[in-house]
This record gives sequence, C-alpha cells and structure tokens, in this order.
Amino acid sequence: MDTARQRLGSMQADFLRSLSAGGPYSAGSDLRGMRATSQQLQAKRVRTMARAWPELATHLGNSLAERATDVLAGTPLSAGDHALQDGLIVAGHLEAAGPIPDSLRLRMLGVRLRYHRKRGLLVRRPRPALGFAYLRQSGRLVSALRIPGLPLLSISIGVGWPPRSAKSPRHVA
Repeated sequence: MDTARQRLGSMQADFLRSLSAGGPYSAGSDLRGMRATSQQLQAKRVRTMARAWPELATHLGNSLAERATDVLAGTPLSAGDHALQDGLIVAGHLEAAGPIPDSLRLRMLGVRLRYHRKRGLLVRRPRPALGFAYLRQSGRLVSALRIPGLPLLSISIGVGWPPRSAKSPRHVA
C-alpha cells in the first residue's frame, strides 16, 4: 500500500511540475487542456510575483508578463514563497542584462538579507546578515545589517563624483 501511495504522490508531483513549467506533459494527456491550464497558472504566477515585487512592475511596465514568462519558462514552482523567489530570479536576470533602478536594487538587498538559498529554495535567515549594494542612479553605497527581531540598520554613503551633464564645465588645471 505504501508503494502505491508513493507512486501516486510521485505522479501527482510530476503532473504539477509539468503544469507549472509548461511541459513536457505525460503521454495520453489532453495537450490542449494542459496548455490552457498551464497558461492560466503562468499568468497567476506573474500576477502574484508582481504583487510581491511592485518595483519589477514599475520598472518593466507592460512588458512584465512577457519578460517574467520568458525568464521563468521551464522553472517549476517552488515550495514556500515562490512569488519572492520568482521576483528575485527575474530581478537577477535584469541586473545581469544591464543597469536596474535603485529601488529594485534595494529590494534585492532586502530580500537577500532576510532569506538565503537552501537546496534551491529561499529560506528565512535565522542569524544576522550583512549586505551591500551600489546604487548607480544616486551614486551611493548602501550597507545594511539585519538582526532577527530588530529593525533593519543601514547606512548610505555618497561615493565618487555625481554624474556630469554634457554641458557642465570640466576642471581645467
């Protein structure tokens, strides 16, 4: 009996994984129905992520659904707070592709201070965490310390020179 339950549980997990990842579907499945269900789940996944990461929605605007779907394609839903993890994945891809807004960079820092990856999942940190982020738009370096049970401690330091406009005079020696 236990073997049959384990097999059924494994089949159910494979079914859900294929739905959330958009395939591949098991033989004999109603492909049209599976694709439609998969698209609905993907749309819900993006909506949930957008609520957890309003900075992504602000930055990407109308292209959020398309970009998130492309980045998350083939990535099965994770257990736990998948919206936070999905947002971190999408934000990481954006960061790798080029500059991102300071607000998004700060949000990533906050998530990384509160969570760490364990076996591919985001898990709350039980111990203090220290992190840094360089904010390109404002030319500031932020250092933050999170100690469980206490408010987040942070300091922001201006670094380098502010960006010059094309018309600003240059120093001549």
